[in-house]
This record gives sequence, C-alpha cells and structure tokens, in this order.
Amino acid sequence: MSEMNYQISLPTRIRFGQNSLSALPQEASALGRRAFLLVDPFLKDSRLECAVVAGLAAAGVEARLWHDVVPNPRAATCDAAAADARNWRAEIIIAIWGGSTIDAAKAVSLVAANGGSAWDFTARADVKVLTPARRGFPIIAVPTNAGTGAEITPFAVLSNPDLKLKATIIHPFCYPDVALIDPDLHVSNPARLTASTGVDTFLHAFEGFIGTRPNTWSDLFSIRAMELVASNLPVACAEPANTDARTGMAEACYMAGVTLGNVGVGIPHALGQALGALKDTPHGESCAAFLVSTVRWTLPEAGERIARVARIFRPDLGRLPESEQAKALPGALADFFTSIGLSGGLEALGLTSGEVEPLVAIALANYGQDVACSRRPAAREDLYAIVRDSFKSG
Repeated sequence: MSEMNYQISLPTRIRFGQNSLSALPQEASALGRRAFLLVDPFLKDSRLECAVVAGLAAAGVEARLWHDVVPNPRAATCDAAAADARNWRAEIIIAIWGGSTIDAAKAVSLVAANGGSAWDFTARADVKVLTPARRGFPIIAVPTNAGTGAEITPFAVLSNPDLKLKATIIHPFCYPDVALIDPDLHVSNPARLTASTGVDTFLHAFEGFIGTRPNTWSDLFSIRAMELVASNLPVACAEPANTDARTGMAEACYMAGVTLGNVGVGIPHALGQALGALKDTPHGESCAAFLVSTVRWTLPEAGERIARVARIFRPDLGRLPESEQAKALPGALADFFTSIGLSGGLEALGLTSGEVEPLVAIALANYGQDVACSRRPAAREDLYAIVRDSFKSG
C-alpha cells in the first residue's frame, strides 16, 4: 500500500536532453563569475574539459579545476578541495562526471561555507553529527553516466579509508541548484560501468517501491524508471553509441533519483555501502550483490509490489497467480544481471565469510535508516542471513 500522507521536495531545476551541456555557460554566469570545477581525472585535458573551460570563459566565468576525485570520494580530499575553493574565492561549484564527483562537490560546498570536516556532517549511529548552518556555494551537476541520481538528491556519500567506513551527508543543502543531464555525454562509457551504474538506478527505484515509504506520487517515478532500465540497459551495454538507449537510461536515472531523494532505499543499499567501505568496490555492483537474496527474504511481505516488478521483466507472468509472479522475480533479476555482464558474486568483490560481522555492523551503524525502510523488519540476525545467502546467489 502507498502512503497517502506525504511531502515532496524537488528543488533542483533539470535541463534534460541531448546537447544540454551547451547551457552550462549561461547557467553558470547566472550564479557567479568564479567557478570551482570538480572534474574526474579521466577527463583531465580532454576535449570536453577544454570546451567547458572555454565556454565558461566566453561567458565571463573564470574556472579553477580540481581533479583529485576518486570513486567512493574521500572525506579528507573533500576538505582539501573546500579549502582551495574558499581560498580561491569561488562563487559556484560545478561537478562533471558521475555520482562520486557530484557527491564530492556537495561536500566541498558545505565545508567551504560552514567550516569543519566533511566527515563530521555524515550521519552515523551514536555519534554527534554536525548540522550545516548555511547553504554552501550554488552547485551545477553534470552527470556523465546514468547511475547514482546524485544530480537530484540531498545526499553526499563519503568514504573514510582510515576507519574503513562510508557514511552519508543527508541535508537539503546537498540538493544541486541545476542539473544538466545530457545523454550525449554517456556514449563513451564502457559496458561494465554502464551496467554497474544502471543497476544502481534500478535499485533506487525498486528499493523505494517495495519499502515502507512509497506513495502514489513516487510510484509513478519508480515504475517508469524500472521500465526504462529493463528495456534500455541491455541495449546501452551492448551498443554504447545507441543514443535512444542512453537517453532512456539518463531519464531513468533522474526519475529513480526522485524516488531516492523522497522515499529512500533499503537493505541492498545498506549492505552495499558497507561493502564499499570495507573493499572500496563499485557502488552499483556492491548493492546489486545483495539484491536477489533480499528479495527472497522480503517475499512474505511485499508480494503484490514484487509481483508488479516481476511483470516488468517478464510480462508473460501476468497469467500466473500473483504469488507465483512474485516468486519469479529473484530468478528474473539474476537472469537480467547475467544479460548485462554482472554475474559475479560477493567473492568476486573481495568479501570473505569471515567479514560478515563487520559488514553488518557498518550497515547498521551508518545506514540504519536504510535498513529501517525495509517493509519486512530486519534484525541483525536477518542481515546475517541475507549476506550468507548472497554468497550462494553469486
């Protein structure tokens, strides 16, 4: 059942479609004249980066580049970037690449304006979390893949390698001001990155849809996002230059991001974030590793909604009883993962059976809010069972 009392927040203005990047100089000049650009090191000195800097200069916007961004962005690195942005007297932040770069930009913006350390703003159990007193620099997000939905969410996921932890800044100040979503920027992504980020998009829509907080409004975005992933992700993986598939995935990503930002996710993300903290693994693959087992464990509760998702992947199931449709989803998802080249299990991501306890401990301490969104209430022992079953499902 959907929640009939709910609040919706959509503060980010989206410009969507091919050639949306061309609007960057106009959007940036409306917000400031000194732009601090966080750009993935892969793009350093690239034609794209040079074109962006030249376009900004033509619009009267000076740019300072920062390339020290890695997957699972480090809180300490964000602190260093914030100090540089503040000393340079930046007026706006522009993030170009994937969710890690956009999340880093959010943290840089907050720390530059509020001081302190980015890690101090992350949500963790039994720890005093700093609340930012003021909004940071305006943020323009330019995603180059269809995965995290960070361009439209109030979250910034950070890593602390020294502690082997990941945690998230959760605050409305993290919403970007503008998102330029240009599918043309996605066509050069390799198949594995496309698959990993695309699965993350699906998870945002799915986990919210079967959780405790969906509503009739979020259901529209969740269902459409899952439909777009089912029909477009295999094509995008097999035909990287297929602009129709890339456009479909880009649209699915921000729609699933709307669900993520307003409804939240569940157990696969809680465990996946913990795995990323322990092993620095790709985010989408980390969360996907726990999905099939979580669905099997959840089946007694969210049967109607799980059946609805099963029909997206296998329309032929419509002739079966709803309970049978729901039972078919784990297998359908496993087949879908294989079709896009993500058939590896937890062992392939480096987790050992002896690391189950610390994995679950991190999930509960730093992502308990996600565990709490499960429609079937999950205790520590349930998470142990899901992880153990995930070894068998790989």
